[in-house]
Amino acid sequence: MKKRVLYIVLAVVFIISIILTFTIGLRVDLGYAEGHEIALVMGKEVQVSDIKKITNEIWKNSEVQKVEYWNDSILIKAREMKNEDLETLCSKLNEKYGTEFKLEDMSVKHTSNIKLRNVLLPYIIPVGLATILVGMFYGVRHKSAKKMLDLFKYIVIVEGLLYSIYAILRVPVSSFTMPIAMILYTSVILIYTAKLEFEESK
Repeated sequence: MKKRVLYIVLAVVFIISIILTFTIGLRVDLGYAEGHEIALVMGKEVQVSDIKKITNEIWKNSEVQKVEYWNDSILIKAREMKNEDLETLCSKLNEKYGTEFKLEDMSVKHTSNIKLRNVLLPYIIPVGLATILVGMFYGVRHKSAKKMLDLFKYIVIVEGLLYSIYAILRVPVSSFTMPIAMILYTSVILIYTAKLEFEESK
């Protein structure tokens, strides 16, 4: 009875998550969102953390990263870059690093949002095949289709709950999302394997 209630609650949560996804979509962080970016050659080695302190004073939400392997070039991204923001950026960079940036030097590039299906696609086939093969292994080794189906069930529940956290609690999807999903996926398989081995050892 308790399991039935639990499954009903999970089903309701998953349905709500799907509805929210189709109506308002998932929230994404700045790395996946539409915005504007600017690349700057500083002419000297700089620390991302120092530049980040400056951009945080100008924009509420911004990202700073090094361009390729060069320590003297940076890429700044924000959702919107107004002229007054860029002028402030020039002033602060010139003051701190002795550069001579002017508004005319600021070439702003518009970036489109990254579609989440393009983030998921590289994982679908390999993870799907791995899941089927692992499930078949359990089914053959333990001579039980139920063991295989239970593994699939636990994976769906855990990954579904992670998805629901993003959909219902509006946690932004970021570059950490898929690694977290893969860690949970692997953990489910390892824990389930340990559970079966423990049961057989009794």
